This record gives sequence, structure tokens and C-alpha cells, in this order.
Amino acid sequence: MMAPPTSRDRQAVLTRVVLAAAGLAAFVAFAATIPYFLTVDNMVNLVNDVALVGIVALPATFLMMSGQVDLSVGAAAGFVGIVLAGTAPDSGLLPAVLLAIATGALIGVVNGLLVTEGEVNSIAATFASMALLRGLAYLVPSGLAIALPGFRSLGTLRPILGIAVPTLIFAAIALVAAVLSRSAVGRRSREVGSMPAAERLDGPGERHWVIALFVVSGLAAALAGLIRTSQLGTGLPTAGIGIELTVVTAVLLGGGHLTGGRGSVGGTLLALLLMSIVDNGLSLANVTPYAGQVFHAALLLLALVVDRPRRRSRTRSAARSGPGPDAVRPNGASDPRVPG
Repeated sequence: MMAPPTSRDRQAVLTRVVLAAAGLAAFVAFAATIPYFLTVDNMVNLVNDVALVGIVALPATFLMMSGQVDLSVGAAAGFVGIVLAGTAPDSGLLPAVLLAIATGALIGVVNGLLVTEGEVNSIAATFASMALLRGLAYLVPSGLAIALPGFRSLGTLRPILGIAVPTLIFAAIALVAAVLSRSAVGRRSREVGSMPAAERLDGPGERHWVIALFVVSGLAAALAGLIRTSQLGTGLPTAGIGIELTVVTAVLLGGGHLTGGRGSVGGTLLALLLMSIVDNGLSLANVTPYAGQVFHAALLLLALVVDRPRRRSRTRSAARSGPGPDAVRPNGASDPRVPG
């Protein structure tokens, strides 16, 4: 017999319903007012935009479930593109691609060790990594773009029904992430994030788990960097700027908590779709691109504000009622059994 839904189950469902309704409303509004919004080319562009950021946002969802945040993903994507474009002419394309992937994994290892062994807060550690990687992305090519001919298929090829390769990759990753979220991987991530912050990384099992998640995040950033470089046909130091803001906003809006213990793959996908629809519509309406940045920042502030009173109310409720099967963890995180 199935257990009755908890308040957290209902909150997760409500979050997805609100995001879906907001995305549908934005879609209908833009379709009714902008002539080119519903064209096939524009829909393909919209989905491709979701795919590029979504490849990074899905691993970030599991990281936030575990109580960690990776702010270096955008800079890592840009730096990986520079590594690829800078080494391909001398070493060949395949060795350059392998080196770029290894670079992403190494970035994840370093971030994971800073957090687990160095005991540095993940936001501070990955912010420092972001600054370092972005600086290197400018320093290595002296701030110039590096042309990379012959590497366009990954970002531009449309092998099935006009669907681009990045979209197919994203669809596969999303399917795997949805399954993992409801499996032992999702439960383990939520269990680690539900531990008190002071004890979260005490055991070797928890530390290894967090390092592994950071490595996956680094690999996802590397893949996004490869795709972006392929789309542009060049390694660009500015590539990936702002991805981290979009990723964190989407995960929080989708039901994640900075304190860990909660996160939803479905919620993250719906939040990404909402943001991409609005960005796309504003662009077609010839609204200044800075409006999109303001929109993303406003959504992030909204997500943070909404998250804060929830943690307070759960803590007060737990203090009044005492521990129970649905009680909040000491750090304000949620029940690790809640499905994603």
C-alpha cells in the first residue's frame, strides 16, 4: 500500500503546476502577439537554448539536493572551449576533445576537494574557481577568439526530424536524470543534503559522494563548452557567461533548497522552459537583452525569498511538534524520501 502524500509531496506538485501554468501563459501571450514566435525555426532555437543550459542544470539539481552549489560551470564551459580550440590545431581534433573533457573532470575534482577536504563552503569555493577559470580563458588566448574549423557537427547537425544533436543529448540526459532522481541516487543525494551542515561531510562516504557529483557537474560543463564552441565555430573567452545564474535560478525555482535535502528534476526542467520562453519572446519583440538579465535576477531573488520563510516555518513547526516521520531535518532540509 502506498504511503499518503506528505506536505512536501504536495509542495513539489504545486511548484510544478505553477511553473507549467506560467510557462503556458507566457507561450500563449508571445504566440498571440509576435508573428514569428511559432515558426519552426524559432521553436528549434528555443529548444536548443533549453538544451544547452539544461545539460548543466540537471547535474546541478543533484548537487543542490546534497547541499552544494557549483558556480563555476559557466566559466568552466568557456575555458574548456579555449582548451579545445587552442590544442586542436597541433594535437588533432580527437585528442583535443579528450583533453577538454578531462579538463572538465579535473575542475570538478578540484572543486570537490576544496569543499570536502578543504572544508570550504561550496559557494565560496566555486566562486573562486569561476574567477580563476574566467581569467585563464582570457589569459591563454590574450582575450582573443580562437577559430576552430571542422568541429561544427556537434552543435549544428540535425540528424533526426530536424532535431539538433544538443537537443537529443539533452533529452537523453533528462531521461536518465528523471530515473536517477527516483532511484537510490536521488535518495542518497537527499540524505546527504538532509544531514546537519556540520556533519554532512564527516564520513568518507559522504565526501566521496559530493566529489563525484562535482565531477559530474564539471563533465556537464565541459559538454556544454564543447557544444557552444561547435555552434560558434570558435573558442570564445566570453562563452558561458551567465549560465551559472540561470542554472541556480532554475534549480531553486524548481523546488531545490540551498540548504540541501530537496530538488526536482521535473521542476528544474519546467523552470528552464519558462525562462527560455520569456527570453525568446523578449528577443523577438526587440526588447533590449539586458531585460532578460533583469528577469533572471528577479526570478532568483523571488526563489530565495520564497525559500526563506519555508525554512523558518518548517523549523518552527518542528520545534512545536517535535521529531516525527515528516519532521524537518536540523538544517531545515526536507525528507530525503520525497521523489524528484
